[in-house]
Parts: sequence; structure tokens; C-alpha cells
Amino acid sequence: MKEIDFYKLPRPIQDSVIEAFRGRFAPAPIISRHGTRRTIVAWLAVSAAAALLLAALCAAGFGDVNSALARHPTAAAAAYVLLAAITAIGVLQALAYNAALVSLPFTPGLFVFPANLIDARDHRLRVFPLAELSRVSANRRGAVVLTFGGTQHAFPLEDPSRSGDVAREIEAAWSRMKAKPDPAELRRLDPFEPPAIESPFASTIPLSREVQGWQSHGWLLAAAVGAVLGLGLFVLRDRMSDARMYAAARARDDVAAYRSYITRGRGHGEVVSQVLLPRAELRLAVAKGSVEAIDDFIRAYPKTGIQAEVAAARRAALTAELERAREAGTLAALLAFAERYPKHGLDKAFNDARHALYARALERYKGEMPEGSEQNADFVRRLLAYAERVGPRSTPQGLRGPAVQVRFRRLPSQDLKRADELVMKSPMFRGVTSLPTRYVDATRLDPQEERTASALAEGLARGFEPELVTFEPGPPFEGSAEERPSVTSPSLVVSYRVESSGSAYGSKKPQIIIMGLKFFFKAEFILPGDAEPLLTSYKIAQRVPAGVIQQQTAAPPPPGSLEAIVYEAMMREAFIDLGERYLSTWFRKRDEPR
Repeated sequence: MKEIDFYKLPRPIQDSVIEAFRGRFAPAPIISRHGTRRTIVAWLAVSAAAALLLAALCAAGFGDVNSALARHPTAAAAAYVLLAAITAIGVLQALAYNAALVSLPFTPGLFVFPANLIDARDHRLRVFPLAELSRVSANRRGAVVLTFGGTQHAFPLEDPSRSGDVAREIEAAWSRMKAKPDPAELRRLDPFEPPAIESPFASTIPLSREVQGWQSHGWLLAAAVGAVLGLGLFVLRDRMSDARMYAAARARDDVAAYRSYITRGRGHGEVVSQVLLPRAELRLAVAKGSVEAIDDFIRAYPKTGIQAEVAAARRAALTAELERAREAGTLAALLAFAERYPKHGLDKAFNDARHALYARALERYKGEMPEGSEQNADFVRRLLAYAERVGPRSTPQGLRGPAVQVRFRRLPSQDLKRADELVMKSPMFRGVTSLPTRYVDATRLDPQEERTASALAEGLARGFEPELVTFEPGPPFEGSAEERPSVTSPSLVVSYRVESSGSAYGSKKPQIIIMGLKFFFKAEFILPGDAEPLLTSYKIAQRVPAGVIQQQTAAPPPPGSLEAIVYEAMMREAFIDLGERYLSTWFRKRDEPR
């Protein structure tokens, strides 16, 4: 397919084409169909669509104070201009195309000649050589259909019964063109072939298009119409929308309406932003009953005409918030109040509420302590005073008060080596595996210290809120018996040594000799800077658990294994006894009456 501009053809060929289209001279069309393209309809449809879009744009958000499109942004003016210009160009292009069709020197349509198919629905002629024809057929309605590659052209017939004859005639022409006819024959088949003889009386000036001035500058004219009409409509529409928004906001008299107007309105912005909107917002903030609501209001409206009302509302909200924190009954609630409102201005009331928590903790302990433990109550008073002075710390688990570390100090034995000498004189002695010092060592004492430190920390912790004071196992305490423990944090230091009880248990079967053990414990509860630690001492003697030995009636155990079991059992029981005794001085038993 090739495209030819009719008005660029030589005049003789123009005349030949016109006469061929009219069918007056050869070559005459085998078949033709008059008609035009739908260009006019398409341009009018574009114009109508743009006009509808322009109307919809004007209506979008008009006068609606809750709509973001109540006032169109300045950038939207471009849309107004564009749509108005498109509306104008659609009309102008349709008129221009119609004028071009009217001025054509031939009737628009499609023509099938023996050499080609010419699509002459405007001045741009689309020529399909019959030599390139792919197929000719008749459809169900009797129309003849010519197919060129992917393009089809249908030609309805007045007498559908002739479709077969027409198709055969076209096929014959198709065959002639594929055979490449000579120039003389080609002039009888193709209207674009120049005539063999030109008339000396015929004009040689080619026919040309007559284009009006408005057609030549149609796009500029449409742009000018779009700019004037679009901008004028944009300004007028926004002014009318603003007036309707303000009237609607005053009628509703609520925050949403005023805020929407402030965001989108123009004419009455000052009175709404300084008076009407702040007062409506403050009413809502007070109704929420929180300081945050008042503070949010102040941040949103730092300068208004109702400053006195704002200050009174904030103090009332702070007082109510402190009372809620006090009623929660926790230090976390009070400190959260102070953290949220560092400049609350209620210092005395806040400090009184904070001290009341520590005083309540002391009274709670007094209700838990056993009779005769008044010295413990006095120490707890000092411990809580220290905790109140130091304050809690933040942890992933929440607020935690100062930690009391439970630490053990192991002192060297004074006579355990003499017990080795006594065992060596016994007839049940089996060598070094019978020596007591072999088993009373760090390997077996460290686990007992760790377990007992955890048990003491857990037992003491049940009497106190963790946000006030906590208890935890601490590292071993180093130092001699004469050295007084010095600490930088509250500590329960348990010093102890292990000695022989002086009694022994021997057995022939199994053969074994075991010395009884005695434990000397001294517990010192110490506060940093406090010269009066709480002292408690215990002597715990452990008899040899004969039942454990008597259970071994089968084959003799390996040397040292039974001894290790027996000595570990005595150490375990001694440390358990220590924990129970010490905690019993702090808390009455669960079933003991107050």
C-alpha cells in the first residue's frame, strides 16, 4: 500500500483520476463504494467528551467544605484551559475536515480498478495494487471482500447475486496484474498512468486545496479560546464555591467544617482561624478529659483569642491526671505522669503521692513480719528510704527499684584438716577417697551458694513491690573474716565456713567412713553509708545421713562415689536450712495468723 496526495499529482493525472472515479473513461471501476471516514464524528466526539469533562471538573467538590476539591488548586487551571482548548479544537477540526471534503473535485469513496484498489475517502489516496491482493471472496450478505495482507475492504452490491461474477472479474484482473502487462495495456487498467497523448487545450495547472485562514491556524485559535474560556471559568467557579463553603461552615458550626474551610477557603479565613475554630477545638479537647488533648490544642493553636480559657482548662486536666496516677497506686504511674508532664506545676502534691507509696510498702511489710522482728522493720524503713532517695531504673521488664544483691563469702576452714587425720586412723579408711577435705571444695560449694542466693533473693522479693526495691543473686564476696564488708549498693552478705562436727559414721558394708559437718553462717544486710547493718548468725550441724549409705547394699560402689553423694547431701541440706531459717526471721508463715 502506498499513499498519494491527490493535490500533488500532475494535472493530467488528476484529470484522469477524476474521470476514472466518475466512470466516464477507461479504466472504469469494477466496483466502488461511496463514503467518507468517520473523522468528523470522531472530532465531534472528542469535543463532546472534553466538554463533559470540563463540566464534571467544575462540579467536583463545588461548595463542599469537606471536599479537597472545594477550591481547585492553581495547577488545575491548566486542566480547565486544556479541556476548553480540546472542546474548541474538536469543533474546529470537524469543520475543517468537512470543508476539505466539500472542496474535493470527486465524490469520496473506495474504487476497485483492474490495476488497483484506491481508498479515496479524502485527498490522501491510499493505493493497494491488485498484484498484492491476498484474497477475494463474497461474504454471507453478498458483499465482495478484498483482502490485502491484514487489511480488508468490503463492497456491498445492490444485487447480491452478482457477487460471484464480480469476484471472478477481480480475480481475472488480479491475474493480469501479476503477469505484468505492458505500458500500453497498463494505461487502460491504471488511472495513475499518464495518458499517451495530452490535450493541448487542457490546463496544466494542478488542482489545489482551498484552505481558509481559520483552518490554517486552527490549533492556535483553539489554544486562545481555551485560555480565555478556561481561565475565566476557573476563577468564577472558585469564587462561587468559596461563598457556598463559608455559608455551610457557619451553619454547621463544628470543627470539621471550620477546619475544612481554613484549609480550602479564602474570603473569611482570619475570623475562622482566630476565633471560631479554636473555640470549637477547645470544646472537644476539654471533653476528652486529658492533658494531651489540651497540649495538642495548644500546639495546634499557639496564638488565639481565648488564651485564658486554655490555661484554665490545662491546669484542671493536670490535676485530674495526677489524681488518676495516685489512684493507680504504683510508682510507675506517678513517674509516667512526671515524665509526660515535666512542667506540671503540682510539685507538692506529686511528692506527697510518691512518698505515700514507700510508706505503704513499709506498712505492708510490718503486716508480713513475724513477731519479735522489730529490728527488721527498722532496717526496712532505712532500706525504703534509700530506695526512695536513689529512685527506680528503667528495664525491659519495666521500672525496677535499687537491687539488693545476695552474695556469699566463703571463709577457710579451721579444723577440717584435723578431720582428715582422724579419718585416716579409722579401720574403715580406704585411702584418699575417704578424706573429707576432698569433697568440701569449690566444685561442690559453688552450686549451693548460687542456688541459695537465688532462693533468698526470691524469698525476700515477695515482700516488696519490684518497682520500689528488687533482690538478685550477686557475685561472691572476697575478703577475710576480720574484714568488714564494704558495698556500693544494698547487699546481703552471707559469710560462712565449714568445719567438722566431731562425729563420724563408719560402715563395713559398704566400707566407708564419713565425718559430720558443721556450718557457721553470718548474714549481714548492709546499706551504703549506713553504719548499722542487720546481723544474723546461724550454726547448722549436719549429721551423717546413714540412710543414704545403707541403701548401697549391692555391689560395692567405685571408690569416692558414695562419699561424694553423702557429703553433697549434707552441704545441700545445710544451705537449705540456712535459707529457711533466714527467711523465717523476715516473714511469718503463710498459715500463721497476724
